Amino acid sequence: MEDNRRRIRIAYFSVNDPLDKRSWSGITYYLGQSLQRNIGEVDFLGPVRFPSWLQKLERGMAKLTRIVAKREYYVKYSLLQNWYSARWLARKMRGRNYDLIFAPASNPALGFFRSKLPIFHIHDATFRVLTEAYAEFKQASRLSLWEGERLERRALRRGAFIVYTSQWAAQSAMKDYGVDPGRIFVRPFGANMDNVPDRGVIFEKERNPRLTLLYLAVDWERKGGRIAFDALKHLHDKHGIAAQLIVCGCIPPAGFEHPGLEVIPFLNKNKPEDHDRFVELLSTSHFLILPTRADCSLLVACESNAYGMPAIATAVGGVPDTVTDGVNGYALPFSAEGDRYADLIAEIYRDKERYHRLIESSRRRYEDELNWDKWAERFAEIYPRVLSAYNAHG
Repeated sequence: MEDNRRRIRIAYFSVNDPLDKRSWSGITYYLGQSLQRNIGEVDFLGPVRFPSWLQKLERGMAKLTRIVAKREYYVKYSLLQNWYSARWLARKMRGRNYDLIFAPASNPALGFFRSKLPIFHIHDATFRVLTEAYAEFKQASRLSLWEGERLERRALRRGAFIVYTSQWAAQSAMKDYGVDPGRIFVRPFGANMDNVPDRGVIFEKERNPRLTLLYLAVDWERKGGRIAFDALKHLHDKHGIAAQLIVCGCIPPAGFEHPGLEVIPFLNKNKPEDHDRFVELLSTSHFLILPTRADCSLLVACESNAYGMPAIATAVGGVPDTVTDGVNGYALPFSAEGDRYADLIAEIYRDKERYHRLIESSRRRYEDELNWDKWAERFAEIYPRVLSAYNAHG
């Protein structure tokens, strides 16, 4: 993205390490690099270094809550930890000149942060929808829920602009926290990948004679592993298709056995041989299947689409803003079981022209929307008017 716009100075407000590809599933890293390429000079402020006394105190609080209340205390939403994070990051900014503050997934710390600069929140959910959608929060202590809500409300009140990945998250910000719709922009994330595959690679899967489904996840239960497995059985038993299901990233529980099931517990993409195997899976598998039970956004679909692999997922959370029916896959209702997934996959797979078109449109969706440079291009349309408004009000 090239134009005559002045390269602005960005304070990249991140509690975690913004140069670690593991931070926030890689989003923090790839988003920061895209801003550096396309928007301006990025000063990566994190990670926050917590003192040992604070870490011991928070661990003790979590242990005590577990023993006494039989509940979980989530340090991530601790008022004390986020007060410290805000002060630490503010000290890092002292004496430096910036045009704006860019804060990916940092709402808890922003609850205590004050600045005259415009703050751009980047997130895929609000605290409210996280607690409603994710089973882990059923064990949250009342204190953690209270602290999380308080921090979220304070952060959203202070931010200049919020970029969410879905209408699901945006609606919650407006309904649950009273955020002005004029301060919200919806934009799906991009694929977290260093090298974009050549367009010709996307058609390799059509040379694979065996229908191959890829289940790429670390959480078997939340990502709907049982439903994906049932879909495999229905493809064999109901449709007479000798399909293969490759589970990559986790190990199914005992009892999930089938001749068409292959399990790859873990691939380290930093190892050349594992990286090559990962690329092979993305190039030769016909469908990404993720009947997820809860998701803020479906990042792995962005990556699969880069390889022309359509995603068959669930219409929950922020998934429908990433997976568009008939364009880069399909998002089935939450109530759909393995037979519905199998029926849809068999129908598309047997119609070779339809499947070929879906490969092409999946790749096109990646090229037009689901990559970080396009994300930065859309962000470049937003921030100048926000800066102008701030400058006008002095």
